[in-house]
Amino acid sequence: MESNQNLPEPETIWNKSYICIIIANLMLSLGHGAVNPLVATYTKYLNTSAQMTGFLTGMFFAVSFAGKPFTGPAMTKLDKRKLLIGVFILGSIANIGYALFHSVPVFVVFRFLSGIQYSLVGPLLMTLSGDHLPRSRLTYGLGIYGIGGAIGSAVAPSIGVAILNFGTNLRGEGFGFTLMFLSGALVFFLAIIPSYNIAPDRKTKDDIAGTGAWYTNIFTIHAMPTALVMLLLMTSYSTINTYVIEFAGEQGIAGISVFFVVLAVMLAISRPLSGYFTHMLGMTRIAFPALAVFSCSMLIIGSSNTLRMALIGAALAAIGFGSSQPSIQAIALQSETALRRGVATNTLYMGIDMGLFLGPFLGGLVYARSDYAFMYKTGAMPVIIAIVCFAFAIPIHKRRQRELGD
Repeated sequence: MESNQNLPEPETIWNKSYICIIIANLMLSLGHGAVNPLVATYTKYLNTSAQMTGFLTGMFFAVSFAGKPFTGPAMTKLDKRKLLIGVFILGSIANIGYALFHSVPVFVVFRFLSGIQYSLVGPLLMTLSGDHLPRSRLTYGLGIYGIGGAIGSAVAPSIGVAILNFGTNLRGEGFGFTLMFLSGALVFFLAIIPSYNIAPDRKTKDDIAGTGAWYTNIFTIHAMPTALVMLLLMTSYSTINTYVIEFAGEQGIAGISVFFVVLAVMLAISRPLSGYFTHMLGMTRIAFPALAVFSCSMLIIGSSNTLRMALIGAALAAIGFGSSQPSIQAIALQSETALRRGVATNTLYMGIDMGLFLGPFLGGLVYARSDYAFMYKTGAMPVIIAIVCFAFAIPIHKRRQRELGD
């Protein structure tokens, strides 16, 4: 079996590198979470058309997906710690550009840079997590790793709005946006500190040469089953955040902003707990019930006509979606050798990015022919299909583990 790039296997999940990875992931979530929800607001400040606003908002994820053919090879051929430092510098530069130049053409340029950063940083952090976790505690560690993203989702948008309002009250809306973007740049710049303290790769030139040509490291067929599962799950999950405000208006539900808080808090709770219980009880005993709960949550949200019922749906969606993630991510990471682990996570993120695109797109098509309530109810179908796909992925994963000698 191939060594873990000559890195000794950690004796505990609470090693220096892994703690730094958690901190870096939290700072990534804070930086993006404070800025991205306000991009549409910012483009309106720049007096763009509705079509241009949609383009600039979606461009971020389009560039991220388009960058995936370069992400896998980069993680395989380069030192991942140096690459992580580089992408945080890139994110800081992009936000400084947003802050200094308030014009649409310049915003497009720096939005492109943000998309490149986002394309790299998610797979990088997950791959580094796999590199610095004990193999026997992988699902537990991945559950804890996800806390940063959940906390960022819960608090970052409010922080961004608060900074924008503070700057606006101080010197006008333009200064408010400048202050908000500079705050994002500062967070990314500070994220360099924990990134620098992650142990560097120790792969040799022979190790790198053994991974093959760059184009063979774009994706791996061995992680495709989990990528398909994630595509289906993200197709449903992405509709929740995209349309729930409009759904609440259609149903006459007031105070729906609490929905996002419940979603984020339950994600932060469920991910580490599910990782622990998956480690103790096994993947199938946790993942399948979690996916079933997620499927039911889409029906509950779609049937909601009161805030209480919508919040129950939010809590169940977070528990179901969040509790299934450590198992799916662990299977993806274990589908390849240590040196090609980045290729596996890159493949997984291709499914995630495609689901983020398909969810709002297909949801919009369903809504055009019915209403938001029916749209959410149909969101249970991709999850049910994902359960079937995951059932097929388990024996494939076990066979692959035997091939790798695990």
